[in-house]
Amino acid sequence: MQCFSFYRPLLGISLIALTHSVSAALQPLAEAPLASDIDMHCHFSRDVSTDCTTTYRYTILKPLGREMLSRIDFSYVETDEFEVINAEYVQPGGQPTPLHETQIDTRTAPNPDQGFSREKQTSLAFPALRVGTQVRYTVRERSAAQPLLSEFHYSLRFAPNSVRRDRFKARFTAEQPIQWRSELMDDFTISASADGKALDVEQRAPVFSSYINESNNAYIRRIPRIELGSTVQLQRYFGGLAQRYSQILSAELPPDSAIAVAAVKGLDPAKQVAELMQHLNAHYRYLGDWRASERGYVPFNLQEIEQRGYGDCKDLATLLTAMLRASGISAEIAWVSRGDVVESLLIPGTSAPNHAIVRAQVADQVWWLDPTNPVFAPGQTMSDIQDRWALVSDVQGQVREEHIALARPEVSIRLDKQAHFDKTGGAATQATVAFARQPLMQLSLADSYQGATASDQNLCDNFGMAISDCKVRRESLGFLVPERYSIKVSMTNQRALEKLDGGYFYSDAYLNDKWSDLLNYRRNDQRADLYVGDPDTVDYTVTLSGAQMDKPIQRCEVRSPWYDLDLDGEKISGGIRYHYRLTQKVSWLGHDELVSAPFGTMLTQARSCAEQLEQMVKL
Repeated sequence: MQCFSFYRPLLGISLIALTHSVSAALQPLAEAPLASDIDMHCHFSRDVSTDCTTTYRYTILKPLGREMLSRIDFSYVETDEFEVINAEYVQPGGQPTPLHETQIDTRTAPNPDQGFSREKQTSLAFPALRVGTQVRYTVRERSAAQPLLSEFHYSLRFAPNSVRRDRFKARFTAEQPIQWRSELMDDFTISASADGKALDVEQRAPVFSSYINESNNAYIRRIPRIELGSTVQLQRYFGGLAQRYSQILSAELPPDSAIAVAAVKGLDPAKQVAELMQHLNAHYRYLGDWRASERGYVPFNLQEIEQRGYGDCKDLATLLTAMLRASGISAEIAWVSRGDVVESLLIPGTSAPNHAIVRAQVADQVWWLDPTNPVFAPGQTMSDIQDRWALVSDVQGQVREEHIALARPEVSIRLDKQAHFDKTGGAATQATVAFARQPLMQLSLADSYQGATASDQNLCDNFGMAISDCKVRRESLGFLVPERYSIKVSMTNQRALEKLDGGYFYSDAYLNDKWSDLLNYRRNDQRADLYVGDPDTVDYTVTLSGAQMDKPIQRCEVRSPWYDLDLDGEKISGGIRYHYRLTQKVSWLGHDELVSAPFGTMLTQARSCAEQLEQMVKL
């Protein structure tokens, strides 16, 4: 199990972040750069090893297709077997030419960014490719059985890409009946043999599914896929692993870990968890050691983890679980699929999760802890493991399925800003910003990765496009972030107002652009679902002085399943003050929702509400 550390860019905390969409659509069939024709046969042995022979045939349709086939890589762990049975190419109007042995290279694959491995890599390089060339090769891949696994599990997925899939046919065989479940496989014929030990999957007609010009937070969350296994029972897949985890966790704590546990004795449970998470962050780093590839999903033992001072997700989760239990806190290992997008669990097999975390019972609350992250907010679940299934292993080695809840929309940014306009359309600006939850964790991460000076500059830039003399006053942040965190900012905004004929114009960039981006989605025929982050609430109070506004701000509100908005304003001496509270209730906006009539109504109402803040200004 190779897991990945957590980091997102500082743009995630932007107060006035701008995202511009462009026209989006399915790419026309005539633009496909490459066409594929694939035959595969996989056999699942009784010992859970897998033997697959696959023949790939590609035809280059556009110049880009040459680049896509310039080098074809296959990576595999050292205990697996890989063989190139044949490889050839056919130039337009020519005869098949075998690939020369010098153009087939096998070597040790590069180590991953955060770990060691001994994977091998075989590459094929086809010469003199041009439009019309056909490339064909057949490879055999034998994957060795993973330790403690007695059932096979295999996933076949058809994600959108820029290859026209003209034909696909797969045959799966096993020495026991094959269980299978699928999603969105209407374009395929799926046939099982009478004894259930063979399964054929064949595409009915050519398919080209390539999305272009989607937003950078856009995903196709549901794709055609089928999962195969020897059982659908959770315990049969994970029982052996769970028992091994229980054995590792039953051992005595190593010396440094025992000292750390003793140091938090007597603290309340929440404080104990925070201190132990801090201990792991200070003394261990995320670094996977996958050189012992026969280890599979099994972590090192507690002594080995402490001696190394590093580990991957299963290692660090195991050590944290042991330390929490020694502190009297109920803790269990949990396996999840980590990332913005998580697929439903068709068959609860071992290829479904990609990450190990800890389920802890802290007082009367369940905390989902991920010790691979370089930041921790007590009681908060990281975004990339929210709203999904989790497979939890208890003390006895029994595995159950639970659901990790989606965060509730609490206030994550509270802004109080005062701007006093000068005669040129600039403004002396002061602000207090209170951060919490995900934006606060992002700020702490940004400080850690790029330094507080860069973070401060980024914060200043979010107040406008012509900021000068910006000063940020705040305390330093570290791994353990507080519940609330305030900063004070002062600056000169040289373009607080836009100059127009006969006067100046003011608008609230954050609220205005929030709805413009979603309106553009509908206008530009975008197709994907949009990931919008944790449900949360932002609360803005803005005081404008030194100018005369052309209209009062009328109270308005919007209520919908996706967003709630409240806006109100008042006249003050020498200006106006307005306040709005915007609550985002979901983490995803699905395509069907985005183009629906109710969502369109919500956008119209929200845009109309935001237009209250568009003012002609006299200085």
